[in-house]
Amino acid sequence: MPRKRLFFSLPVLFFLVGTGFAETPIIVVDPGHGGKDPGAVSRGLKEKEIALAIAKRLVSSLKQKIGAEVRLTRSGDRFISLEGRDRVANADSCDLFISIHTNASRRSDAEGMEVYYLNKATDRAAQKLARRENQGDPRKEKEVGVIVSDLIQTAATEESAELARRVQQSLQQRLKKKHGIDSIRVKTALFYVLVGAKCPSLLIETGFITNPREGRRLKKGFFQKDLADAIAEGVLEHLKARPSDGNL
Repeated sequence: MPRKRLFFSLPVLFFLVGTGFAETPIIVVDPGHGGKDPGAVSRGLKEKEIALAIAKRLVSSLKQKIGAEVRLTRSGDRFISLEGRDRVANADSCDLFISIHTNASRRSDAEGMEVYYLNKATDRAAQKLARRENQGDPRKEKEVGVIVSDLIQTAATEESAELARRVQQSLQQRLKKKHGIDSIRVKTALFYVLVGAKCPSLLIETGFITNPREGRRLKKGFFQKDLADAIAEGVLEHLKARPSDGNL
């Protein structure tokens, strides 16, 4: 299927020319969970609802700041399998894939944001989180481990790491100043939803829904917008820093 040609404002057009893009970047945004799968639940808050709200704001920000063609894996409250999300990402050869989630812990004081890319788990907490996010997928961890052993040698994984660092830096710059957030970590884990996406990809845990302070913050529209804008700015900086061969 041919890519759509879009009309851009002058700033966006200059950006695309400056980075060597001959075509519009395609970015798939994936709101975690949905439908029968609420994700983490705490104090009346549901991960699936917060993830969708942030994802929709991210779509708007990516279009405005980059002029990207952006697609959602789900636009409403419906269940979609992890493999189904990958099919959306790969249907039209997406250039970037970003999955949005909220974290959870039995400890109400657990806090912070985490930006993940696909690789072996950074630590036991990352491994435990991946198991929770991977629930319901028929693939086994050993099977995925074999796939990852092949993937970690590829340019997509290397670029995912660079993208993660750009997004982390952007989140720190914007959110520390406006919201006092300074705990934003880049980590790795075997997230199944990232395994099948054939492009640089991230999974972002936007905060702990089980932390009363972070839960209240996550449901506020102005915070969701600041979060989405920071992610989009990180993506923009990543694209600007890429070699100007025009190929993602």
